Amino acid sequence: MVFDGLAVQIATLTALIAIPVVSKKVEHNIEYFFLAVGIVAVSIVGLWSLHLLEEALLHPVMIGSIPIGITQVVLIAGLIFYYNKEKVARFAFRLNNPLMLAVIVFVLGIAASAISAIVASAILAELLALSQFPRSVKVKVAIASAFAIGIGAALLPLGEPLSTIAIAKLKGEPYNATFTFLLENLWDLVIPLVAVFSLLAYFYAKRGSKEVYITEYETSVRDVVMRALKIYAFIFGLTLLGEFFKPLAEPVAALGIVVLYFFGLISAAADNATLTAALVSPEMELGEIRAFMISLVIAGGLLIPGNVPNIIFASILKIGFKEWARLAIPVGLVVFLASGAAIIGLGL
Repeated sequence: MVFDGLAVQIATLTALIAIPVVSKKVEHNIEYFFLAVGIVAVSIVGLWSLHLLEEALLHPVMIGSIPIGITQVVLIAGLIFYYNKEKVARFAFRLNNPLMLAVIVFVLGIAASAISAIVASAILAELLALSQFPRSVKVKVAIASAFAIGIGAALLPLGEPLSTIAIAKLKGEPYNATFTFLLENLWDLVIPLVAVFSLLAYFYAKRGSKEVYITEYETSVRDVVMRALKIYAFIFGLTLLGEFFKPLAEPVAALGIVVLYFFGLISAAADNATLTAALVSPEMELGEIRAFMISLVIAGGLLIPGNVPNIIFASILKIGFKEWARLAIPVGLVVFLASGAAIIGLGL
């Protein structure tokens, strides 16, 4: 029997957020959980097609039409860092300086738009893993860094799928969006936000500097390979869930800038690229586009499934779903609400 309707989508979204919080077993196997829920959800509403299956199979290993994706980048980076652990550890020692760390986070946050959020996250996550900070500090810095990279990557189509799709949707009249459209229209919001999370990383590191000690980063080739396979499963599941949630987004586009902005919170658990594909259109005012894009990239940092950097940092540093939510949601919501007040209330 095939079901449809808003109730199924809301129930699925609730399950995706609630079950990993109450179940340690699910939390520690979050990648397979999202894969399973994605398969079940798409099956329930009868969305399976050859196109969707192909997209889900290729999304984890492709960036647009380029045959390299998050799975290969994480695998290759993991192997490079593993076989050069001592050399990397010596460089990672520099992260012990909070100011240097903040500079690196800021630079990678902005550079992510050119080198991709995947590469920027893989580099910083591996460096953090080999740094001398205690785990509690590493986790907080990782979350701040994931916010910075996820937001910074929005400036150019090379950064993340969200940007690529937005440019494609707006390439016609009246915007005639080119490669630098988002850079030209979002830089005044994105750069300060990346700076805010870079400063947050600085304060986390500064506060934890008195506790600094060398910790062994224990890993193996098997761990590196399994991490890449888990990420493949995660992205596969998120692709299915993105298609499943698309009808939930479509009626929102005409409801105004305030609704659009707060609807972006759904990207904490859903693929923001899919939400961009469903909602962004040439009929939107520029202010609505700015608000919605910023909403998506901030909210994407709230939960692990919300953005590629979160998935990479959480996988490499072994951060659980509940742990991420507990630390990311309070600071993320403050920034989300403050940004909303500035964009909508003050017209920035």
